[in-house]
Amino acid sequence: MLCKAGLEHNRSRFIVKRIFGEEFVVVRRDPSKVQFIARLNDFYFQFQKLANNYNQVVKVINAHFSNVAIPHQIALLEQRTRELKALSIEILNFAKQAKEWLRI
Repeated sequence: MLCKAGLEHNRSRFIVKRIFGEEFVVVRRDPSKVQFIARLNDFYFQFQKLANNYNQVVKVINAHFSNVAIPHQIALLEQRTRELKALSIEILNFAKQAKEWLRI
């Protein structure tokens, strides 16, 4: 019971809970869930890096391109933004499905 409660490192707390009849929750960790959440966090951090790079690209376009070239560069950037938005929506939908599947 001590191991199932996840309190093997704290026996006194386990004993107190058992004596006084407090409820305790048995938490089981599924390695596949932990791995999935770690990969989802990696996606999130990659997305943050992309947003940071996006801001830097906009600053460079404004600083180094002429008024004639800026509209073309901005149009290309807008296309990439649409692709990035579609990817982010796909990741969010996947995360929602995974939340239901993993019961997080």
